[in-house]
Amino acid sequence: MGWLLRNWTLKLGALALAMVLYTGLVYSGSFAEDTLRGVPVRPIDQPTTYVNIGAPFQTVDVRYRVAVDQGRLAVDSFAAEVDLSKYDQQHPGEPQLLPITVRALNDNVTILGYTPREVSVTLDTLDTKTVPVVVDRGSVPDGLEIGPPQVTPEEVQVKGASSRIAQVVRAVAHVSIDASGISVEREFDLTPVDVDGQRVESVELTPNSARVSIDVTEVQTSKTLPVRPRIDGSPAVGRQIRSVLARPATVTLQGSPDVLGSVTAVETEPLAIDDLSETKEFRVTLVIPDGTTLADGEPEQVRVTVEVEPAAGSRTFVTGVTCRGTSGGDACLPALDQVAVTVSGSLGVLDGLSAADLTPFVDVRGLDPGTHSVPASVTLPDGVELVDISPARIDVTIVAPKPSPTPAS
Repeated sequence: MGWLLRNWTLKLGALALAMVLYTGLVYSGSFAEDTLRGVPVRPIDQPTTYVNIGAPFQTVDVRYRVAVDQGRLAVDSFAAEVDLSKYDQQHPGEPQLLPITVRALNDNVTILGYTPREVSVTLDTLDTKTVPVVVDRGSVPDGLEIGPPQVTPEEVQVKGASSRIAQVVRAVAHVSIDASGISVEREFDLTPVDVDGQRVESVELTPNSARVSIDVTEVQTSKTLPVRPRIDGSPAVGRQIRSVLARPATVTLQGSPDVLGSVTAVETEPLAIDDLSETKEFRVTLVIPDGTTLADGEPEQVRVTVEVEPAAGSRTFVTGVTCRGTSGGDACLPALDQVAVTVSGSLGVLDGLSAADLTPFVDVRGLDPGTHSVPASVTLPDGVELVDISPARIDVTIVAPKPSPTPAS
């Protein structure tokens, strides 16, 4: 037995080395090593009064050994976890490094290592508070005016991390006003915002919507416009309209700027004047343009005075011309026998007028013998006015009388 115990330590070491070499030889043929990337890290044991406000949990890459006949493993073959109960709750809201643990879910898998081995975790205490609901109506289209918004509920509860909750000052309902002028009456989602109007993420609103009612109406403006009487028919024969006067002469309408912009006057209902022979006053209703109304205090009817007078016209007569103002036996010889005289007046007077009632003449008073261009004039009867004489000047020749012969002595 002595020889067996002699140098026993060396013999034991040799045996161990042989076993290791044998095991390596066996493993080299039956096992394989590999790295699986992207195994998600799952949080466990999170305190019920805390919420994670840090970045999403990352993944780990796991190096492992597995029997060759197992094939390549998937990410669900491992459980990577971070125990949130180890977070130092004396320092909420601060990032802390917590260890990651990885375990294989298959007994035939050996984990050789993994990276990273820690993850940054930021937990904050849960909190709630109440904030008002406000309405952001955005830009209001031109031509519309809106009433004050009515919102239900007027307040909502915000729940989340204390540091996030502290930033929330109101819950906003973003409302868009339609250019068609339709009033608002529906539910809108709410957005938690800070004092600068920026959205605060990772908080909960209860309820998360509100009903908003807003009365939308078209902008009303006013415009003062002339009254335009609408005449229907013609006065009696031989009569004509001299003037049409409305009282009041203007009225004020109310309506949207777009509608009023195209209105230039307010007409009346048709005013029948057939066979009207004398001035008459009418009371007639105004025709209000669509989309407008009369301003307060404006009358629905106006008084219209239609003034008529004898119908006027003009006539042209061709008649002879005479000389006036000759002296000393001088002879006056007009170059033209006739001139055209145009006169105006009432049709009744003109109908009874003839060329004989007109007396065209040229005044040659003081003219020396010879040819002269003299303006033509005319003597008119009552009730007519001169419009034109053509030609306006006439050449006349003044001829002195021949001297009497001297008797022979």
